[in-house]
Formats: sequence, structure tokens, C-alpha cells
Amino acid sequence: MTAPFDSAADNPLLAEPALPHGALPLDQLKPEYFLPAITAGIAAAKKEIDAIKANPAAPTFENTIEALEFSGATLGRVANMFSCVAGANGDDALRQIKPAVYVTLARHGNDIMMDAALFARVKAVYDQRAALKLDAEQKMLLEETYKGFVEKGALLSAADKKEMADIDERLSELGTIFDDNTVKSTDAYEKVIGDEKDLDGVSERAKNSYRHAAEEAGMTGKWLIKLSPPPMDILDSCKNRALREEIWRAMNSVASEAPHDNHPVVLEIVKLRHRQAEIMGYKSYAAYKLDDTMAKTPQAVMDLLEKNLNVYKPATEKFLDKVKDYAQQQDGLKDLKPWDYAYYSRKLKEETFKLDLEDLRPYFDLEKVLDGVRIHAEKLFNIKMTEVKGKYPVYHPDVKTFEVTDNKTGQMIGIFYGDYYARPGAKGDGAWMDTLRKRGLDKAGGQNEFSLVFNVCNFSKPTKNQPTLLSLDEVRTTFHEFGHALHALLAEGNYRSLTCTSVKHDFVEVPSQLLENWAVEKEVLDTFAIHHDTQQPLPAALIKKINDMETFDAAYAGLRQTFFGLLDMKWHTTDPAAIKDAETLEDEIVAKASAFPRLASPMSTRFGHLFAGGYAAGYYGYKWAEALEADIFTAFKKNGLYDRKTADRLRETVYSKGGTVEAETLFEDMMGRKPDPNALHRREGLLPPEDDKKPAKPASKKPPKP
Repeated sequence: MTAPFDSAADNPLLAEPALPHGALPLDQLKPEYFLPAITAGIAAAKKEIDAIKANPAAPTFENTIEALEFSGATLGRVANMFSCVAGANGDDALRQIKPAVYVTLARHGNDIMMDAALFARVKAVYDQRAALKLDAEQKMLLEETYKGFVEKGALLSAADKKEMADIDERLSELGTIFDDNTVKSTDAYEKVIGDEKDLDGVSERAKNSYRHAAEEAGMTGKWLIKLSPPPMDILDSCKNRALREEIWRAMNSVASEAPHDNHPVVLEIVKLRHRQAEIMGYKSYAAYKLDDTMAKTPQAVMDLLEKNLNVYKPATEKFLDKVKDYAQQQDGLKDLKPWDYAYYSRKLKEETFKLDLEDLRPYFDLEKVLDGVRIHAEKLFNIKMTEVKGKYPVYHPDVKTFEVTDNKTGQMIGIFYGDYYARPGAKGDGAWMDTLRKRGLDKAGGQNEFSLVFNVCNFSKPTKNQPTLLSLDEVRTTFHEFGHALHALLAEGNYRSLTCTSVKHDFVEVPSQLLENWAVEKEVLDTFAIHHDTQQPLPAALIKKINDMETFDAAYAGLRQTFFGLLDMKWHTTDPAAIKDAETLEDEIVAKASAFPRLASPMSTRFGHLFAGGYAAGYYGYKWAEALEADIFTAFKKNGLYDRKTADRLRETVYSKGGTVEAETLFEDMMGRKPDPNALHRREGLLPPEDDKKPAKPASKKPPKP
């Protein structure tokens, strides 16, 4: 029923933000409010669109392009709140309305982008762009607005427009089904351990977490293993090979069987995506999606992935031989399986560097790590982050809030929300960043509002006897997601559709992956790596070992990312009529780019980046962006980790400009040259010596190819 909540008086989601700095009522996100608020938001947006079309004046940048940019503010605000809570704190009631919400939003978006009368006005302005006196940001908005209409099918026939719209709506529905199957399947698994001997080798810290989970489930004297947060401690440390295998198979079989089976969902998604590409005149969905990226074409992506494969695969095979030999020497294991890899590679790493990785965790108390991230961001970007409690509503008591101000101007530049603990069954797996509000004008000639940004992670929640102690990889994850957050917090610009993370898809991971570099530097570790019991800093000898370990399994990690990229491209360059099933398609890529054969369900049934996220035909972007950020960090290694001039240039280019400037230009403005194609493999310790002799080329306006 929508009637009781169809006005701002009855529905808090429709009211204009009355909280400080336009913060949103995140404590009012009840499922019953959303559909009525979205319906009302769409009605208001349609009135604004109708006014643009009915304007008797000739189309201008102001009365058409800007007017369109500023339309739909209420709807955008409600949709952002829904996306936030649906991913981070969902329940059955919220999941029940997700398909209706996203289909409704998709339908509204298509109504706008395929409106012939509206597009005629947009095109009229675009056609006279050479004669218009627009600044650079306005030119970019005009270009992106016109291109957005065309990419969504504005030039198609009426019949093709309808088919594109119908497909969009179905894809929105399928994405929510895929995501819900993944969350429910993940939550459905549990393993109860009755004998502590079965957990031999697992740290006391991890066992305490499993014991606490069992107690919360009403089981005393037992240990409960769930799949969220991922039970990596079992794979890394447990001597019980049978338990390692069971947990590995469970983790690698999510959403592959009824009642939460994503097999048919994946096949339908790729079929519909391919049809969209056909309608738009492209040979494949990858060709369609890549047309507006730095890479431009599937061939450029495949060139990158094949180059990486040629580097990573032989190096991985050599590394894996060492792990196999070690496993045989230690335990007589002659047939290394994927559930053995993490266990023996970790033990080999620890023996090689004379370091127990578990000994690092006491130095990585989440609260102190967050302090370290804050201190790092303040030093690098000349900002100030202040935690505030109770001032801004949150959707869960675990969420932290920070005000972010600029030290130069003293002005507030953003609000940051941090949500770090796992909530099985309510929160999606993994870690991510999103924006509740992007930087930009609220209306023509109005106030330029700063970003409202949140990070979400899935770390184990602390118990009364034990804080949340992170692994080194989890420390990197914290830095990574805050890199995304800084991309939005430091944003400048007038138009929300261009600011923050609104960049080419293969550039969006540059700010996040770049920030990871500082996480293992001694100068940074000294600010937060403090033992939670002794209060002693992480010894310099251990920091050296951490850095010495950086390239230990770089080839294996690189091959894994390359496998994901190749799998993505296989799905989105293959005619669905030729796809028999997910297993057959995936096994072809496994044979080419995986260290192990497939011994569980296909990765694709739980590959949310591709089928419930925005990375379809774009997963290669992680490695593309990694090549760029590895190059950028060389400037800080040369000039100093916090060199003011270098850091200011980084903020002024990579972090502040968003999509107001082409990604290629941002890199070249930062580095003064084109990308060095060898920077990443050099950092990974995998660069053949002869390749290191090729200098980077001077700056050019041509797209870089990492």
C-alpha cells in the first residue's frame, strides 16, 4: 500500500534534508517507505522533464542540458539511500521489494533516455556545440549527455527502443535475483565443530570468533563456521585437510544449487546483454561496453590480458612447484589441491621469511588501522577527519561517521560513513564504496554540495575479550576502499554526473589501488601498527619482512586476476548461442589461465562483479588501473611519501577531477608523460631485465595502453 506514505509529511524519505549539511535520514530506511517514495520521486522528475520538453524557447545548454542534469533530485536521493541499505543492511522485507525498485528505476531511466522529443532538444544543443561559449566542464557535460542518450538507444527505431527498454528492466530484475541468491546461499551454510582438535593449527583468535558465533547461535562448547566473513583462517592454518576441503568446496559452490541457483540467471543475463549489443550494432557486449573506456576495444583488453598471462603463468608454475615440493617435504603430500594451496603457501612464506603471519595481527587492531588511514589521508591530502557521534543518523549502530574538512580553506568537504563488520544474511559479501550524494550543484545557480560517502567491509566483529584484528590483506582492503572514498570526498565540480567516481571504468580503480601502496611503508605503519596488548610498535625488522614478502606470490595473484579478466571477456565476447553451460565455458579459461583445475561449481555463479555489479566486460580494469597506479607511485618513491608538491598534484588531478577531464589527460597531468608499460611487472619483481631498458614515452593525447 502506498497511500499512507505518498507525501513528505508521512514519508521521511521524501522530505527535503533538514539535517546538518544535508545529511540523509539513514535511521528511517524502512522497507515500506521506499516504493512510495520512488513513485513520488519519479512523478516529480517527470514533471521536470515535461517542462524541459515544453519549453517554447529554443534549446540551449542552460534550458536543456543543465535542466536535465538538475532534474530528479528527490528520486536520486531516495534511490541512493535504497542502494546503501539494500547492500549493507538488508532483510527479507527489503529483499522482497528489490526487484520492483530496480525495475521501476530502470523503466524510468529508459523513459528519459529514449524520449524522442527530449533527445531532439539535446541533439540541437550538441549540434551547435562548436559555436557555444562553454567552459571545459560544460563541454564535457554536453558531450557525455549526448553520448549517454546515444549509448542507451536514442537513435534506434521505436521497436528497437522498446526491446532495449524491456531488456534493461529484465536485467535489473536478474541482477537482484543473482545478488539475493548469493547472499542467501552464503548465509545458508554453517559448519558446527564439536571437537577442538578438528581446528588444530587455527589461531586462538580465530577459534574465539568461531566459539563466539556458536554461543550467539545458542550452542555452548562448540565452534560455528559460516561463510561470512570468509573463513580464510581454516584454509590458511587448519591442519585438518578434510575440513579445509569442505570449507573450500562450500566457499566455491555458493549459489550453484537449488534453491539459490544462479546458473540459469547467468545464462539469461549474457543472452540479454548480447542482444542489446546486436541492437546497437556491435558484434559483442564487450565491444558495446568498451567503446567508452580507455581501452576502447576488446582487442586492446585481450592484448593486456595476454601480456599478463605470458608473464604470470610461467612464473606461477615455477612458484607452484616450490609449494608442491614443500608440501611433500613437510607432510608427504603428493597431490596439491586448491584447498591445500593457501595452507602450504602460507607455511612456505612464513618459513622463507622466518615470520608467523598470525604474529602480525595483534598489531592491526581495526580501530588503530582506521586511525592510520585517517592520519595518512590527512598528511597526504592536507585535510582533517573528525569522528562525530550522534550528529548524523545511521542505518546500523556499527556505522561510524566523520566530518572531513580542508586544511587550506577550513571548509567542510564531505561526510564519511564507515561500516566495517560482517552481518551474515543482511550484508553482501566483500568490500565496497558508494556515494549517498555526489559533489555538485543542487540546482542551476544553487549551492555546491559536498559528497556523502560510505565504505562497507566484512570484518569479524570484536567480542568482549578480543578486538577486531586484521590480516595484512585486510589492512590493504581498508586502505583500498578509503582510496575510493577519497576519490569522492576530494571531488570538485558542478555536475554530479561528472564528479567523484564518474570516470572511465578502467580508471576508477586507480585512486583505490594507489592508496594501498602506502599501507606497507614504515612511515605509515608506524602511525597505527601498535600491538593491542603491549602497546609496542611493529618492530622495524618485521616491517622489513613485510616488504620483502611483497613479491613472494605476486605471480599467483596476478594470474588469478588475469583469469577473472579472461573469464569476463569470454562471457561477453561469445555468442550465447554457442554457450552450452557455465562449466564448459569456464573450463576453457581454467585450462588457459588457472593454477588448478575446476573442482567445484563454476566461479561465474557467484561472480557478483559481473552479474550483479558494474564490471561486466570491465573486470580487466583492475589490472589496467594497477599498471597506472604502480607508475604513479614511483613519483612518491622518488620525491617522498608525503612530498607536498607531488601530493598536491595528485589531489588536483587523479582525485579531484572525476570525469570532468579525460582519464588519459589526468594521468599525463600527474606524471608529465605517458604511462610506463613496465611499471607494474617491475613492482611485482617479474620484469625480465631486458624489458627494463625501455623508457616511458613523453606525454601524448593518445589513450595509454598499460
